[in-house]
Amino acid sequence: MTQIKVTGLGDDPMVVRHAFAQFPSGVAVLAVDIDGGKHALVASSFMVGVSLDPCLSAVAVQKTSETWELIKDADSLGVSILARGQSDLTRKLASKNRAARFEQVAIEVGGQGAVFIDDAALWLDCSIYEVSEAGDHWMVLLEVKKLGVGENEPLIWHGAKFRELVDAQSIDVE
Repeated sequence: MTQIKVTGLGDDPMVVRHAFAQFPSGVAVLAVDIDGGKHALVASSFMVGVSLDPCLSAVAVQKTSETWELIKDADSLGVSILARGQSDLTRKLASKNRAARFEQVAIEVGGQGAVFIDDAALWLDCSIYEVSEAGDHWMVLLEVKKLGVGENEPLIWHGAKFRELVDAQSIDVE
């Protein structure tokens, strides 16, 4: 049996980052088309099912995010929960080269400018419900207006690596 060891946070933010990386999450892309310019923000700090009435999801966005400044006033935000096999797409959409982020990326643009990534595991068409300060991040509640469920399993972010789900039944145990 592993002994539980709980210690202080210390002064090194990388210790906390490493600890938080032990919790797996999906990979969300918040994207919008504003006047023909497409913008994407990639986040692993996304949570579905915050509330059913109203239907709310949440995302934590770094206050230093330049992309957030571009998309925060959009009428509609497209959220695509990326699927297994889309890790390269994640890197492309998060790249510093903003002009090339959407080159050769299959998307659909909704009526109010929400951008959705093809072949994702889940799509949410959202509006911003509430924004509050949360340390060095903004905690953003998103009201889900429409949704679509894809046929692909989600891409998983865990331990600072992309992972894929594996059915427990498919593992040979001897």
